[in-house]
Amino acid sequence: MELADTSGRILLVSLPCSRPDAWWGERTMAIRPALVTATIRMALNHGWDPQQASNAYELALTDEDLSELMNGQPPGYDVPFMQR
Repeated sequence: MELADTSGRILLVSLPCSRPDAWWGERTMAIRPALVTATIRMALNHGWDPQQASNAYELALTDEDLSELMNGQPPGYDVPFMQR
């Protein structure tokens, strides 16, 4: 992510799951706007400055981070090969 109207420091977020279109059986999760908003707020609180010209700011989220960002709810994962 980066600001739309100016160049700045990109936010690169890693999640403890794969993309929903993963085919190799890893757990996946839908990324909803509320999670994106909460993640941006977390990155800002941890020092990401989107207006700063610098290398990408990397934020690796854990399962615990996701629960915190989703108001205490554990993340709901899907496992593609288990779906019918």
